[in-house]
Amino acid sequence: MSVTVALGSLPAEATATEANFKLTSAAPPRPVPVPSVSLTVGVDAAAFETASKILQVINRYGLKRSADTTAKSDEGALKYLALIYSHVKAGNVVPMCLPGFPFKSPNSRDKVLGKLPDRAEELSLAHLNGLCLSIKDIYPPGAQLTIISDGLVYNDLLGVSDIDVWRYGQTLRAIATAKGHKHISFSRLQDLVAIALPEQLDEMTYVANASNFRRALLNTFGRADWNWETASQKEDVSLTYKGYIKALGIDLQNVYDIKDDASKVKFRQGIEYTAQQMLARGDAFANAIGQKYSEFVRLSIHASTGAAKLSINLLPTESSYTTPWHCAVAYKLDGTTTTGRRIDFDNDDQYELVYENDRPSYYREKSPLLSWGTEKGGVVFEPIYPTGWFVRPAKGPWSMSLDDIDAEKVRALCEVNSPVILRGFVKKPSKEEFSKKSEQFGKPLKWNFGILLEVKDQGSDTRGLNNVLSSEAMPFHYDGIFRTVRQKNENGEEVRVSTPPRFQIFIGATSSPKDTGYTLFSSSTHIFKLLPEWLKLEDMAAMNWTVSTDAFRNIVIRDLPLIKTHPTTGKPCLRYHEPWAKTEFLPTDVSIDGLEAADSEAICRAITTALYDRRATYFHSWDKGDVVVNDNTLMLHTRSEFKSGMDRELWRIHFD
Repeated sequence: MSVTVALGSLPAEATATEANFKLTSAAPPRPVPVPSVSLTVGVDAAAFETASKILQVINRYGLKRSADTTAKSDEGALKYLALIYSHVKAGNVVPMCLPGFPFKSPNSRDKVLGKLPDRAEELSLAHLNGLCLSIKDIYPPGAQLTIISDGLVYNDLLGVSDIDVWRYGQTLRAIATAKGHKHISFSRLQDLVAIALPEQLDEMTYVANASNFRRALLNTFGRADWNWETASQKEDVSLTYKGYIKALGIDLQNVYDIKDDASKVKFRQGIEYTAQQMLARGDAFANAIGQKYSEFVRLSIHASTGAAKLSINLLPTESSYTTPWHCAVAYKLDGTTTTGRRIDFDNDDQYELVYENDRPSYYREKSPLLSWGTEKGGVVFEPIYPTGWFVRPAKGPWSMSLDDIDAEKVRALCEVNSPVILRGFVKKPSKEEFSKKSEQFGKPLKWNFGILLEVKDQGSDTRGLNNVLSSEAMPFHYDGIFRTVRQKNENGEEVRVSTPPRFQIFIGATSSPKDTGYTLFSSSTHIFKLLPEWLKLEDMAAMNWTVSTDAFRNIVIRDLPLIKTHPTTGKPCLRYHEPWAKTEFLPTDVSIDGLEAADSEAICRAITTALYDRRATYFHSWDKGDVVVNDNTLMLHTRSEFKSGMDRELWRIHFD
């Protein structure tokens, strides 16, 4: 394959046209020429384009490079673009590998919550599985990530037992299985070296052979003359070394006795020596991975120049702690997460420690909204990645009923972080009971079909609701955009004004398939963080847009604000309808007012990309009886397609 590329264009989040926009309310964006990509005869242009998109998805998850790091991402882009292209052209799953997830830091007093994986690892696995699913969204064969545990490579240097490494890895696998992360698999050190082992590897045989694994690795792949100061990719090695020094200072501070200045000096020298030993072993480990996983896209947890590996962030956080085994995770009420040392969270009065499976798991922002129903045992709140809350009766399903749901607190919570999914309160859905309960949340709104809508596949009988009552996919939108009243504007002209409801409440009349027919909820809280740098929030706040469709009695609505201030929280919220022509029903056209078509399309494309980003959007699969409350200002939502005739029915009521 021969490819000529304007270097630097491929790793960008957006196309080169979009990436060079500088939006201001005074000067609309103007497109610039896209750098040319010249492919020789024999190159599959469609496969090349798909490979480029896959690489862009991976780069979205990239670890932020420090200002003093040399950028060589163009070299890595070309290397991995060619590798991804070879898999795409063959129609294969794109394989990726990530060394990491060794064991918890030995400092469980100040740094982490214990020896076993907790909510930090659970969040990281969801984040990584989301990366694979994002690739599958644009390339149906998808991607598979193999996590290669490096626990036995380093654990003896840090005083961590072999049995702790085993138990950490086993618990990690159990989490991935329980959460249905089908795109993540695991590998251990024994998969890289040739050692005679029993057919079934259990805890005892693993521990008995741990030293043999390490010895075989170093004997087979280690280099006796390796020197970290003269290593190839020296800048990457130096970055990793600095990371080790920083981590080891905290990891080992409770392991060794530090009493005076002399012992502090020895401790510092010991840390430097340990870090160098880790680098030497890491070189052997990397050599082994390079041989066994040569056709895999190599991801890394460590900062790098981007030339030899793709450094990614394992957690959806902007804080400096980016690996789950080195930190604790804290959830804010709005669904955002932060990471840090447990001692810092313990000393922060805004957080409380949450236990799961009788073990400390994560920190959560304190709020009276997260407690009700104590007279019947209370409820359990579980944060959803990336947005929303699951709420369940603490004593198990059906120990509380629909009547026991605290409508006032649920409504207030969903204004901050939606959707709020209440599971285990309704065993047999009843329209009458559901309608009556909705009145506790607010004032139900009447439509031409009444108050309650049965959302299910009605084939061609849309009752004026376009593709709402079908089995096909829908565009991202907010409900009620086409619910309008006629008013006169400042010029005395009669115009249509959108009057959408504040909230939605759904109940699952049936369970839905677990791999199709999802309801997607995307949060403005996360969307704004995922937009490209050229599209600024302050510029969006000055933009209006127009939507038109031949459905809903041929509606055209102009001057819709792209950003709306939330009436309760005061935070900016995205108000948008995805342009939609992918339908058997009537399409919907959307344009940004005052811009030329190319500029408008670029902005719409950037917003739509963020809407479907797995770091912003939750894909909900319905259980019968699920009650879902959603804020129609904070959130946008849609539905994925499903096979016509499937048992999928929801009931929906809007309220203010």
